[in-house]
Amino acid sequence: MPTEAGKGEHHVYKIITTTDPNPQKLTPRKHYLGVDAVAWFLNKKSSWFKDRMASGTLQITLSSGLEQYQAALGTFELKSGAKTAPVFEQPILPDRNFLGGPITFNASLTAIQKNTVVAGLLKSAAGASLGIVAGMVQTASATGTAKLLAAAGNELVNGVKRVLSETGEKRKPIFDFTGLQFSMQPGVLVGDEIFLLMHRGAPLDEKQLTVRRDGQLLLPFLGGSVLDDGAWLLLRLRRSDEYSGVRDWYEQARTLRSNIEALVSDVESDAVSKEDALKRLKPSGTGSATLFDDFIKLRTIIQNDGVLSERQAGLFVGELNARIVAAKQAISVHTSAAFTESSQRLGLALSGGPPLTGTLAAAFIDGVASVSLARGRRLKPTKIRAAEVFSTMQFMPKTLRILSGERRR
Repeated sequence: MPTEAGKGEHHVYKIITTTDPNPQKLTPRKHYLGVDAVAWFLNKKSSWFKDRMASGTLQITLSSGLEQYQAALGTFELKSGAKTAPVFEQPILPDRNFLGGPITFNASLTAIQKNTVVAGLLKSAAGASLGIVAGMVQTASATGTAKLLAAAGNELVNGVKRVLSETGEKRKPIFDFTGLQFSMQPGVLVGDEIFLLMHRGAPLDEKQLTVRRDGQLLLPFLGGSVLDDGAWLLLRLRRSDEYSGVRDWYEQARTLRSNIEALVSDVESDAVSKEDALKRLKPSGTGSATLFDDFIKLRTIIQNDGVLSERQAGLFVGELNARIVAAKQAISVHTSAAFTESSQRLGLALSGGPPLTGTLAAAFIDGVASVSLARGRRLKPTKIRAAEVFSTMQFMPKTLRILSGERRR
């Protein structure tokens, strides 16, 4: 007989889905971490839900405790008599630039007496907490997330916990009063995703656990059947190489790249002299009169944009720096063909093609190193292995396609 929800032992099971014999592992400064609450389950008779409801919270801790993301899980709602309910169908933690340290989860699930007003408050708190977490991720600096937003999220979720901890004869912890806590090292996340099954009930054979589609829901299976034991919360952890959103400086970078290319064309057509063009690719006395001044300002913005991983930020800065060097070389020989050829060689090297050497490669490495330095890693360009830097950039194909398309315009 399956264990009744609220009874049994607490366990957390890892469900690995990748079949890649050499999968990538979640790596600090290179990757992004996302967390989705997929579904949860309570093994209770349908009559139990007539006068009770369930809710809970989830806390995710990163960067050795420096980052905490807290979310309310809303209310457990069943559709058409099913016992398994979807949670959000949206991320609890959107893609976060992973800075390192263990990943810790603490989940609490509690049943209380049904109350329409309280249910409305719990649903509102769930949406608000997700908004706060998203704001923390989208506004992060190179030194971490905004403390003000973190405090707001903490206060909101603590309010939910107080509601769920009110005494009463109908109150019953589904997970232990202190919550179900689990900590893992980042290297456990292999491939594009893994699942964590936070479960209270009978011990399970982890080797028999899989995650598959059952209708519209993604659910854990034990052997050939959907897991119906005790109570569980299914989380999906995602590892990605590129930021999926848009940063507000993207248009500024696009304009600068276009202006550099246009300057090369203007020299070739004699609309601008070689001397004047080369001056525009050098710093001015005022700091705001040349394209190089624009680059310096933009480089500072990108270096301090903690939303992007160090690797992806380095790609943007390195490509811009190499573009300026390529433009100088093309202007010196009075032909845009040299600029096009240099850009193509850079694009091929970044996409995993023939290695790049010389001043163009050095300029790209300088840009990458500047991001590492700005973020507190004292790496000199001479200490960075060029081959390793160029080879790892190929894992950001969407960004490379954007840059390649702009180079061809």
